[in-house]
Amino acid sequence: MQVNKEWFSEWFDSPYYHILYKNRDEREAEFFLRNLVNRLSLVHEQKLIDLACGKGRHSIYLNSLGFDVMGVDLAAQSIVAAKVSENSRLHFEVQDLRHLPYQGMFDVALNLFTSFGYFDCDDTNQNVMRQINQILKPNGLLVIDFMNVDCVLDSLVPFEQKVVDDIQFSIYKEVKNGILLKRIEFNHNGKTYSFIEEVQVLRLADFERLFDIAGFDKVAVYGNYNLDEFNVKDADRLIIVGRKHV
Repeated sequence: MQVNKEWFSEWFDSPYYHILYKNRDEREAEFFLRNLVNRLSLVHEQKLIDLACGKGRHSIYLNSLGFDVMGVDLAAQSIVAAKVSENSRLHFEVQDLRHLPYQGMFDVALNLFTSFGYFDCDDTNQNVMRQINQILKPNGLLVIDFMNVDCVLDSLVPFEQKVVDDIQFSIYKEVKNGILLKRIEFNHNGKTYSFIEEVQVLRLADFERLFDIAGFDKVAVYGNYNLDEFNVKDADRLIIVGRKHV
């Protein structure tokens, strides 16, 4: 299948992806999720889905707060790792966001930590948004946590090196044709590796348009994990909350 050749299918299912990003701030993520639960007044009776969940760290934390959570991701090895933590109110499945089979099952859909914009074109973005809409119940909520593109581009570092677990990663970044490209190169055990990451340069107006096309009303926009007001000049994040049209 074509999907197996896409960059995210290869890179996110690689053990080196998890090595490079192993030091992500878990306390910051949990702080954000607690704030989100409180601000949206989520209750334990609601069913949540974590879209592009990776190894499930955010699903697992939300479940620890008492929620019934489904985590889905295209990376099969990540889901294998996540399934170790499954219980009666926490499940994980391999799924493609372009083909979600859960008609009207969820109260809240979460797409966190810049897990959107990996696809090839705007038509695919629209399809993903429609897929998310159809898995939500009436009045269901969608939360997308994306980078604030303008701040990211203003501070873009074209080249850097990181050493993690004795592996030296060389990371090259550039913007080309509306895509933020990251190339990751390294050697390990005598073999040379090269992976790419591609994230579309999407701004608030792009998400507003996608929300409208897919049948969401914009409810709120936040600029950081403290859920302060979004300001394009200095916001750390672009966090958008939408509600499914009745």
